[in-house]
Amino acid sequence: MTPEELHAHLQHVYFDNVDTANPAGAVLAFTRDMHWQHTQVWPHDGHDSRHTDHLHGRAALLEFMQTRVKEMQVIRIRHRVDEVIVQGDRGAFRASVLDPSGRSLGFLGWIELSDGLIHRYLVVPEDSSR
Repeated sequence: MTPEELHAHLQHVYFDNVDTANPAGAVLAFTRDMHWQHTQVWPHDGHDSRHTDHLHGRAALLEFMQTRVKEMQVIRIRHRVDEVIVQGDRGAFRASVLDPSGRSLGFLGWIELSDGLIHRYLVVPEDSSR
């Protein structure tokens, strides 16, 4: 996968679907047996960076997102992929979460790919002091 293809995959298949409350579309970015590790970037609804979620399998991610994307609609945040690096079946990205006022928080991600889908996904806040 090229950096441009991975950027499009992350932005349009995953994050755009998260932002429009379409968890069924968002999970299609991942393999069925994927590993998803996410440390909260934008504190909301009792979620903050003191907790890291670990999910295994697309079905577990779908179940988790069916609740989480509804919460995100209330606070109206959006995700934007800013930079992507790919080498073979591994890559990294830098992205931002933005609110309607323009406030932004950055986060970093590591991914591993399999058959054009994300098999391993790890995200951490860029500024861990939040």
